[in-house]
Amino acid sequence: MTADLDRHAPRWHVRAPHGWLNDPNGVGRWDGRWHVMYQWNPHAPVWGDIHWGHASSPDLLRWDHEPTALAPRPGTIDAGGAWSGVAVHDDGDVVLLYSAVRDREPSAGVAVARRGPDGSWVQPDRLAAPHPDAPGVVDVRDPFVLTVDGRRLGVQGAGVDCRGAVLVYDVADLDDWRPLGTLLTADEAASQTGGDQRGHVWECPQLVRVGDAWVLLVSWLERDSERFGVTAFTGRLDVSGEAPRFVVERAAPLDAGPDLYAPQAYVADDGRVLVWGWSWEGRGDAHAERPEHEVAAAGWAGVLTCPRELALTPAGTAVTRPVAELAGLRGGALPLADGVLDTDEPSFRVAAAGAVVVSLVDGAHEVRVWASDGPAEVLVDGSLLEAFEPARSTTLRAYPRGGQRWRVRTSGDAEAHVLRVPAEEPSTPV
Repeated sequence: MTADLDRHAPRWHVRAPHGWLNDPNGVGRWDGRWHVMYQWNPHAPVWGDIHWGHASSPDLLRWDHEPTALAPRPGTIDAGGAWSGVAVHDDGDVVLLYSAVRDREPSAGVAVARRGPDGSWVQPDRLAAPHPDAPGVVDVRDPFVLTVDGRRLGVQGAGVDCRGAVLVYDVADLDDWRPLGTLLTADEAASQTGGDQRGHVWECPQLVRVGDAWVLLVSWLERDSERFGVTAFTGRLDVSGEAPRFVVERAAPLDAGPDLYAPQAYVADDGRVLVWGWSWEGRGDAHAERPEHEVAAAGWAGVLTCPRELALTPAGTAVTRPVAELAGLRGGALPLADGVLDTDEPSFRVAAAGAVVVSLVDGAHEVRVWASDGPAEVLVDGSLLEAFEPARSTTLRAYPRGGQRWRVRTSGDAEAHVLRVPAEEPSTPV
């Protein structure tokens, strides 16, 4: 790996030790640690041969690689990959629910992996929820589980008649998912909001309560145009009937940037809803694109966003903000000369009360990467930029080349810090 390629690697975000990373999975807290799993190809930095990688942390700052959680098994229900899903607490243990795909099958079924005596997860031989046998229903995948008024429900993403949809299930028994119909379709959401809702398929549905509202996150894709995005629906969850329904009151993009997809949400014990997303390698302008030959030479692709808290704006739309724990990453202050930061630091933070402009500069040549009227907080880690304003977040990739360095122009009160993973705390003698 050359020095120029290595400078693009995030330092403190969760990423695979090598190979390909995509969707966050199995997010949770158990055994006194935070856990984040992810879609992983350990053999090459390209999509395919999907396992579940696994990282854990005592504090959301220092992450350790754990043994592989799930892996494809030839000749079984998951020979074609152990695809996205969640971790669920059940009868005092942690269970992994995932999309199991056989070789060359177009759709997945829900599989349930339980921990064995040695702490590893034992993958099953049967599906808890096979693909629905219904006309027009395709691409069913990505199980998510929640409990409402003592009733455990499951949802999966799908396409119904070439439009995105979320299917809903009764999962009183995790090993036997009983279909209840659709929670929400793109056409219903469009009718309720008065605007078109994107996606031939909705993926990775996440349904959580935030304050007095319910938030439904869907990651949508349109194959004909190769467009992707994440929509956050806020509204009401009607569980008065046998089949729960989601009533949309507002809809907005979860993130304003081009490089966030498939977020996973987790309701922590303190009531916060934590969110991680997948940030793929850039596919935009020259400064925001990472060519395939560079990816191959570096040996890695994909990173998870920083842990964020899901909240509601005063207008009632969903927004994400960095969790408070990330203050523990702040190292020494960086100088702001007349409100301008010029730095070669690979990882830093800038917070400003006024306008912010982030650029890559090389001599007299300056390329604008992101700008805001402020106030804003910007986190840069290698090639990943995450910006947070009161009513929106922006996630994007930018790759400094050659002699390029970062320049951040600010107005109003501002501060800048190096970001560093804190050292391990020394043990206290007994």
